Amino acid sequence: MYTTGYFKKCLLIVLCCSFYYAHASSQNINGEKIIVGRESITIINFPDKVVNINFSDEAAYDYYIPKRREERSISIQFNKDKASGPVTGLLVNEGGRSHMFRLLFDSTYDINDDSRPPLWYDHSSLKELKVFVKNQKDPAETTTGDELAKEKERQKKEAAARREEALAAQKKSEEAAVTKAPARAAEESASERKQKEAELELARKEAKEKERQLQLAAEKEAAAQKAADEQARKEAAQLALQKEQDEKKQKELKEKQDAAALARAQKEAAEKEQRQQEQLAQKKKQEEEQRKKAADELARKEAARKEAQERLAKLEAENKKKEAEKAYSEGGIWQRYGKKGIDLYNFPRNQVPTVNSDFYVVRDTLRNFRISDSLIHTDVPGKLNIAADKPINKGVMIALENIVFKDVHTYYKLKIENNTDEDFLMGRTYMYWYDGAEQAKMMVKGSYLTYIGFFPFVRPKTTQYVVFVTRSPNVVNDESLVLFIDERRKEKGTASIVIPGAAYNKALGNVQVNVGSSAPGRPAAPATGNDARTKKRSKK
Repeated sequence: MYTTGYFKKCLLIVLCCSFYYAHASSQNINGEKIIVGRESITIINFPDKVVNINFSDEAAYDYYIPKRREERSISIQFNKDKASGPVTGLLVNEGGRSHMFRLLFDSTYDINDDSRPPLWYDHSSLKELKVFVKNQKDPAETTTGDELAKEKERQKKEAAARREEALAAQKKSEEAAVTKAPARAAEESASERKQKEAELELARKEAKEKERQLQLAAEKEAAAQKAADEQARKEAAQLALQKEQDEKKQKELKEKQDAAALARAQKEAAEKEQRQQEQLAQKKKQEEEQRKKAADELARKEAARKEAQERLAKLEAENKKKEAEKAYSEGGIWQRYGKKGIDLYNFPRNQVPTVNSDFYVVRDTLRNFRISDSLIHTDVPGKLNIAADKPINKGVMIALENIVFKDVHTYYKLKIENNTDEDFLMGRTYMYWYDGAEQAKMMVKGSYLTYIGFFPFVRPKTTQYVVFVTRSPNVVNDESLVLFIDERRKEKGTASIVIPGAAYNKALGNVQVNVGSSAPGRPAAPATGNDARTKKRSKK
């Protein structure tokens, strides 16, 4: 027999499960269309750890390779051994939620076309996920072709406003650079020069005055000492004369044998000499005090003179340093390079077109800047350290230190060591993607993130890090990426860094792992060809 308590307990469990399901289902995505391209990596972010990934059609595992990335994201890569991919359902379990996506293969997706957004679907915010689920419509019955066409049209409309914002930001940046640098140069050469000259003149006057006061005090002390010496000489002569007279008088009395008078004379002479010695001692004490006072005054004036000289020397050193640093201010750079037609404020005139929408929209620029800045200031383990084929300007060594993947972008951390006596003006920087036959298949467009408004340059005898970034390409092991770096001044040369596909995928493997699925025997990664190839590609 079941007790009443048992039935109550069962009812409570059923109610709790029903509540949990209702709550979780309110956060479940149902039918969102996810595009996968041949040459791109697709990323989906979630609020919690991904525990399972499944395709509704087991055959889909032959075309798509799903991986968990950094626990709360998944990546989907297309198996490039295949010509095309099927439409399939994608089920992802995370944080007690079950999401069903509609996976669409788009053979026309171009990784460099910024009229299409990157293949990045960000559902990392639980609050925004709830709003997204609430507003999503029930999946409509459509054919595969119509489904893809509608999704592409939707993306195109969304991208139009984004591109317009990006182009406006780029135009504003370029226009500001044209007028800002010359104006700043003029401002620096006027106000700063006046201020510097005024400060130096004041310091020089103060140092000169302190020198004059010390000289006067020294002359005064010398004159006083001379007068004291002369007075002492006179007094000594007078004492000697007085002593001579006293001794003569005593001698006369002695010859007269006037003992009483002689005793009185000797007593008077002794008393007189004692008084004179006391007066001399008192005077000597006073003179010693005066000399000490004069010495203290001279020491104070010497200290003041020294302090004024040190202030002047420090100010002159600071101004000298400022003058040297001025060469690297906006105005100084304009004077040294801008006037000569080398514009460091904008992309080089021969720079390949960049992905405007990814790198000029303010919110994305700030996000990418933070990631790049963190990468520069973080020593990532397992460095690649792939050196360039040759130095630039006979002494600028460049190496790819690390590759980092964040969402749908790839960040390439470059170390630049300038061993020359000249500035290194980093210019046109671009990446080519080579296939297994060593043929250039496309350019992978990108931009500097840490220098979005100012191209980097490296001072002589210094080392600097910069970050180059692209949308993440779907590279296989026998392919390669080659990064080319020019100096702004053509005669200084160009260097190239070859990134083998195997090295690229090894770095990618550091953040991507297999996760539970219904087809564990399916391919784990798109890798074909000779993994050891490192042959350098010719410059395009």
